[in-house]
Amino acid sequence: MRAVARTEKNNYISESAKRKKHTQTYHGTDAAMKLFGKIINPREIRRRMGLNQQQFWNKIGVTQSGGSRYENGRTIPRPVRKLLRLVHVKQLDLNKVKKEDIQVIDYMKSSHPELYKRLKKAARAKTRRAQR
Repeated sequence: MRAVARTEKNNYISESAKRKKHTQTYHGTDAAMKLFGKIINPREIRRRMGLNQQQFWNKIGVTQSGGSRYENGRTIPRPVRKLLRLVHVKQLDLNKVKKEDIQVIDYMKSSHPELYKRLKKAARAKTRRAQR
């Protein structure tokens, strides 16, 4: 026999339904607001961009069905959250990122940290000027 809990309206709901509702509340709006700041959740980002689920999630290597689960409250793994931020918030095209570029950045950070900081600062300034 399934365990049930009595609600205030004298209706009965299953324990699994209670867990599902709690998961959606916790992993939905509240948690997503913390993840994306002003943007409420991945569905909101996708809708603002005018993309369907397949277009949106394929850009970061997630299937449409997996993306749908994330949009409906399933916990988004940290690497996927980072990819979401990079691709859809920061507008980074993953097809243009090359392994050699990452190796050069790592080398520069370790061997020439001051030069790396100056170049990073100059790139940020250029980006800000372009956005104005």
